[in-house]
Amino acid sequence: MRSILYYASLENAIRFFLSVFILFIPMKTAIYPISYSLFLFFSGIYFYKNRLFFSFKDFAITYQKLLLAFGLVIASMVTSNLLSPYVSFGSWKIIFEYVVRYFLLFVVLIVLYQNAVISKRFLLISILCALSIQGIDGMYQAISGIDLIRGHLGSIAGEGMNGGIRAAMFHRNTFGLFMAIGITLSTLLLIFENDLSPKHYQTLFLSITIPFFIFGLLFSYSRSAWVFCTVFLAIYLFKEYKRLTYKHYALLLILIVSIVCFFLYFDTLFLRFVQLIHLNSSDRDIIWMDSIRLIQAHPIVGYGLMSYQKIASQNTFSVHNSFLEIMLFLGIVGFAAFSFLLYVALEKIVQIKNSVLLAFFVAFLVVSQFDHSIISNAPMLSALSLFAFFIFAQKSEPSPR
Repeated sequence: MRSILYYASLENAIRFFLSVFILFIPMKTAIYPISYSLFLFFSGIYFYKNRLFFSFKDFAITYQKLLLAFGLVIASMVTSNLLSPYVSFGSWKIIFEYVVRYFLLFVVLIVLYQNAVISKRFLLISILCALSIQGIDGMYQAISGIDLIRGHLGSIAGEGMNGGIRAAMFHRNTFGLFMAIGITLSTLLLIFENDLSPKHYQTLFLSITIPFFIFGLLFSYSRSAWVFCTVFLAIYLFKEYKRLTYKHYALLLILIVSIVCFFLYFDTLFLRFVQLIHLNSSDRDIIWMDSIRLIQAHPIVGYGLMSYQKIASQNTFSVHNSFLEIMLFLGIVGFAAFSFLLYVALEKIVQIKNSVLLAFFVAFLVVSQFDHSIISNAPMLSALSLFAFFIFAQKSEPSPR
C-alpha cells in the first residue's frame, strides 16, 4: 500500500512541476528554470525506481533519424563557435540549453508518455490553462494599465513604450504569439477537432477562453501573430475542407466578422492592419539586407552563435528571420543541418496525416521569418519542444495510471 502511494505521489509531483513549468514558459522568471529542474529531478527518480533508463536506448533506436538530425545541428553549432573570433560565454550557453533544456525536455516527455505518466490530454489542458491565465491577465492589463502577475505596464493605445498589452510576458510580440496559439487550440478543440472529452465544463471553459485570446491577440498589436493565425487557418481549412460542415463555416464566419468589427472600431488596430497589408516591415528589410551582406562574407560556417551584435551595422538584438539567422550564425553547414531537422519533422507529420500539426508547422515556420528567434528565444524554443512531442509521440494513447 505504501509503495502504491509512493509511486502515485511521485507521478503527481512530475505532473505538478511540468504544469508549473508550462505555466511559466512565457514569463522568463526564476520559476521557469526551477520548475524545469524539479520536473527533471522527480522524473529521474521515477526512471531509476522503475528501471526505465533502458527506455532511452529504445528511444535512440526508434528516433535514430531525429537524433541524427539534432546531432548534426549541435555539431554545426560547435564547429561555428570553434572557428569564430566573435563568440562569448552566451554562444556556448545556447548549445547547452539546446541539449539540456529543449531536447532533454522532449526526450523525457516521450518516455513519460510511453509509460502512461502523462498524456496528450494532460499536456493540452496544462497549455490551455497557462495561456488562459495570460489572456485574463492581458484583459486586466488593458483595463487597469498594469498586469496582475508581474506589474508590467500596458494599454490598448498602441503607441509609445507601453503601447499594446503583453500581460506578464516580456514583449507584446511574444504575448501575441501565445494568444495566437491559444485561440487556434481553443477553436479547434471546441469547433473542429474536439479531442477533449465532450463534457459540459470543458465546453464552457473553451468558450470562455476564446474571447480572452481574441482580445489579447488583437491588442498585442503583433502583426506576426496575426499572420500566424491566418496561415494556420488557411492550411487547416485547405486540408480539411471536405469534412467541414456548414455549421463549422457559420461559426468561423461569426468569429471572423467579430474580429473585423474590432478592426473597424479601433483606429489603432486598423492602422496596424494597413501596415501589414502594405508590407511595412518596421525596418526589418534593412536588418535583412545587412545580414545578407555579412553572410556573403562568411557563407560556410558563419560567425558563431550570438555574434550579430558584434558584427552588424544595425543597432538591434536580432536578425528577425530564422533562415538568415541560421545562415549568419552557422553558415551553409548549419542551414543544411536545420533543414534536415525540419525535413524529419515534416516527414513524420505527412506520415501520420495530421492536418493540425501540419498547420502549426507551417505557421511556426512562417512567423519565425519575422520574429521569435529559434536560436535564443526561450519561450519559442520551449513551445517548439512541446510541439515536437505532439509530432513524435504517435502511438495509441495509454490509459493513465
